[in-house]
Amino acid sequence: MKAQEKSCRRFGISARVVVLTLLFTILIAAVVLCSSVYYLSIQTRRTHLQAAEYQLETATSSLSQRVAEIDHLAKWCTANTTVRTYMMTSVSNNLATTLYPTVEDKYNSVSTSNYIQRLLIYSTDGASDSKFIMLGNATSQSVTLTEERLRILADLDGEDTAWETLRSEPLMQAGTSMQGIPVTASATSVSGRYTLKVYISVSPAIITDVLKQYALDEGALLYWWMGDTVYRVEGDDLTSLPADSFQLEESDEDAGATLDDSTLLYRTERDGVGYSVIAIPIGVHDLYLAEAIPDVPLAEMLPQLLGTIAIMVIAILFFGILLMLVLHKLISNPIRALQQQIETLAQGNFTVNPGIEWNHELGDVGRGINRLSQSVASLMDKRVEDEKKRLDLEYQMLQSQINPHFIYNTLNSIKWMASIQHAPGIAEMVTALARLLKSVSKSTQRLVPLEQELSLLEDYFAIQRYRYGGTITAEVRCEAEEQVLTSTLIPQFALQPLAENAIFHGIEPKGCAGQITVTICRDEQGRDILVRLADDGVGMTPEQIARVLQPPPEDTQAKFRDVGLWNVHRRLQYSFGPDYGLTLESTPGGGNHCHRPPAGAASGGV
Repeated sequence: MKAQEKSCRRFGISARVVVLTLLFTILIAAVVLCSSVYYLSIQTRRTHLQAAEYQLETATSSLSQRVAEIDHLAKWCTANTTVRTYMMTSVSNNLATTLYPTVEDKYNSVSTSNYIQRLLIYSTDGASDSKFIMLGNATSQSVTLTEERLRILADLDGEDTAWETLRSEPLMQAGTSMQGIPVTASATSVSGRYTLKVYISVSPAIITDVLKQYALDEGALLYWWMGDTVYRVEGDDLTSLPADSFQLEESDEDAGATLDDSTLLYRTERDGVGYSVIAIPIGVHDLYLAEAIPDVPLAEMLPQLLGTIAIMVIAILFFGILLMLVLHKLISNPIRALQQQIETLAQGNFTVNPGIEWNHELGDVGRGINRLSQSVASLMDKRVEDEKKRLDLEYQMLQSQINPHFIYNTLNSIKWMASIQHAPGIAEMVTALARLLKSVSKSTQRLVPLEQELSLLEDYFAIQRYRYGGTITAEVRCEAEEQVLTSTLIPQFALQPLAENAIFHGIEPKGCAGQITVTICRDEQGRDILVRLADDGVGMTPEQIARVLQPPPEDTQAKFRDVGLWNVHRRLQYSFGPDYGLTLESTPGGGNHCHRPPAGAASGGV
């Protein structure tokens, strides 16, 4: 049987604690794994963005210096006194010999001079021949400058422009071509007659040479934004991109993804691959250096993250197993101890075990089991004692049954002797007494039919008639329907004490004949049965009536209680409720009226 019970609970609490802890640990590990992969991938991409941002800022710092140096040269050419005097006055032949060395010295002092393909300073007055001076790496391949070509160049440049586009050099000889970034500046004389113009053609190498050392990740692209045009940086070349091939969208990265607030972040797509574009402003003009970083698939990221993730998962599993062992010690061991104690109780050993009274909730259960053991042990001891008392009472009852049997036999013998000696009164009196004694000694019913109770009352009246020589008469009236006598229940020996009280305390003190009347009727509502017993005795005072139905003192017995009116009153209340019992009506010298509402109905009460 025990083996069968153990097999039924082989998956007990201990095993459930272990399984649930392992499942919880695996769940936490899975959640941490997914979260780690997600956040580490975001952090990895952010790291790439910030690394690219750092490289871009380093490159833009150098490019900013170069652009600023070219701009400074253009402004110098329009502001230098020698240049302005020569180019913007009519009497300046004596300055021709000093102008070229001055400009050349300035040109050579610029660190970016090797990227200046052409430095052309010229002026026009709209009438006379134009003046000009030209330096640069491409002067040997230039066409002969004429008044007409200078005017074409002035019309081509229009207003001052700088770092807006990359275009073919317009002053190159036929059969040769060169790309350059035009930077122009101009100044007008006070009189408005002369206009001084500076034209600088900057080689794109000024940008590409800085970016040759730029380390690009695999698949990453480098861009140069100049004005409204985007150029892709490929080695020594700047390749312009069509406007529709480089569409940018705002990035959803948060502000913490970049090191500098001025850094711009965009998203774009190229050949089905998504890119994060990070752009750094040069700081002058509308120039930006940008890098497009391709989105790395998660599968390619996993090898880089595998080590970190493995350490985290192993740590979680370790702490999960540790938690399982702790829970096993805190829960499984106490539960096993409680189970063993309950099995001990089942075997009949009710000894208290203090070892299961721990200082936690399971200890409360253990204390409850110990209290149960004490209660069961006390109950069993009491039951043994009660059983012993029951056996003693049973023996006494068996012993006491001999005495009534002897009395019944003796009374029966007296009855037959009286009959033989022709004394019917004695025989009738002995017969009534025998019926009364038999009802008292053998009946165990709490409630009996009213008819049976009236029969016992008639036997009692028979005895009393012989005692008082026929001076006491009794009459029973039933004013209700006849079936009331058989269907109505009443506590046994409820009427005899009332009749006895009427005889001994009502009629006998009067010293003459008396009448007792028992009336059975219904109350005014027709719901309850009333049994009214009246006598024509000496009656009672109101004080006596008030004391009759009070609980008797423990050490004394008052008058009118010897016949047990209070006993009958309480039995009626116990049987039918506190609204029922005895009601006494009497005046001194006017007899007594004792109402006993109600008698119980056969159904349990009326």
